[in-house]
Amino acid sequence: MKPLPARFAAALAASLLLVGGVSGCASKDTRAAQAAAEAEAALQQGNFAVARRNIQTALGIRDDVSDYWLTSAHISLATKNFAGAFDAYENVYQLDRGNIEALRQLCQLGLNVRQPDKVDRYADQLLVINLNDPLPLTMKGGAALQRGDWKNALVFADRVLGANAADVGALILKGQALAYKGDNAAAAALIEESLKAPGDGTSRLVFLRDLYQKTSNADGYQKTLARLANANPSDTQMQLDYADWLYQTGRPDGAFDFVLPVLRKNPKDIALASKILEMWLDAGRDALSTQQILLGGQEDAIEIKATFAQFANEIGQPDLALRVLGDAVPTGEPDAGNSNAKAALAFSVGLKGRVQDALARVQDVLDVDPSQPRALLTRARLRAAMHDYEGALSDGRQLVTDDVTNITARLALTDILLVQNQPELAEANLREALRVAPASTRAAARLAKMLVARGRSDEASTVLRDMARSAQISPRAQAVLASFHLSNDPLQR
Repeated sequence: MKPLPARFAAALAASLLLVGGVSGCASKDTRAAQAAAEAEAALQQGNFAVARRNIQTALGIRDDVSDYWLTSAHISLATKNFAGAFDAYENVYQLDRGNIEALRQLCQLGLNVRQPDKVDRYADQLLVINLNDPLPLTMKGGAALQRGDWKNALVFADRVLGANAADVGALILKGQALAYKGDNAAAAALIEESLKAPGDGTSRLVFLRDLYQKTSNADGYQKTLARLANANPSDTQMQLDYADWLYQTGRPDGAFDFVLPVLRKNPKDIALASKILEMWLDAGRDALSTQQILLGGQEDAIEIKATFAQFANEIGQPDLALRVLGDAVPTGEPDAGNSNAKAALAFSVGLKGRVQDALARVQDVLDVDPSQPRALLTRARLRAAMHDYEGALSDGRQLVTDDVTNITARLALTDILLVQNQPELAEANLREALRVAPASTRAAARLAKMLVARGRSDEASTVLRDMARSAQISPRAQAVLASFHLSNDPLQR
């Protein structure tokens, strides 16, 4: 008689428990089976927290049942807890040496958790069962590559490809081995070939993106960014990566079509809004048209309005910022949801010459949250305008201490230091900016201008070329180099 699958066996045990009217005196086996059945049911419903809690209950009662560990492994896989899945499958295999699922998963997950020696051991067990199984051969190649042995990795990949030239796992392995060897162009070609197979190719596309970046293949890089963005509409970073490339290549309207949906899907995400604002500032004053900025004022979410208004302020258009904000800024107490809008409004007022009014408005925000970054930045600039350089310097230093990667704050602090005639500190501040954000074109360009003005053109060239190397194929980085009449060709350095 064919045995019942594990989940049905567990469910049957739980059903018998109920039919029999057993209550508090239920045996350990029955209670464990009931918890395991409930874990399986929760897993099928996508309720992973309940599933995890119930399977832990079952294993707390009986940790010598392989089916319970199998359910635990499935839950870990569903939640992308690869280390937990690997441990669970090891327990399955210890209790059931004939479990092929456990062996195959241990080979694959072993690479995720960087256990190449164990991968070899489990792969050998699979090869005993079937010498021509491509999976263990590919996994042994992956284990070799994790040890830095790209030559043996290629041997395993070619062995599998000799039997099936379209084997996706072997194509990926060979591509990884060639990339490790340094043959990035050949690696990219293999990964492209592997993408012809159906299935989720996100991880391969990410690998391919990096390969095209290393080989300065701008066309391939752009196409891969587009594929990632279109295949992963819920992945915010992939949407913004493609948008940024469109900004860099002179297609701001196309970029805006990706950015606006991201803002609309995350209307209260202040950190995301700040990231998008920085991207616009990196792109320059032409990143948004007047019509696009005004469109931001038509959004319902106040944080979206604040982001568009702040960009208008940054490019010196406070009247436009005020039109965006309209009557949306609440008059009540500042809070996390409205402080950026209040700070943007204060900055607009200050830019229009009403500095004392602006300082009072921004102080209201800082009285509630002394470290609110947009408000601190506004007060630093307003204090500098009022020649309160000590106060401005204090605000600027707090800003870059709180967020070392805030390039706009770094540039504002540079302005304050230069007004105070402290060029050495201004230079150190920008060098620190480039240490934490080496691809920042704004920081590099500003530092280079300072160095050129002080007769240190060779140092400026070094700064710009270091930035370009970090930014790799960035058109924006190349444009900055060209603006200083520099070439990125190493033969012309």
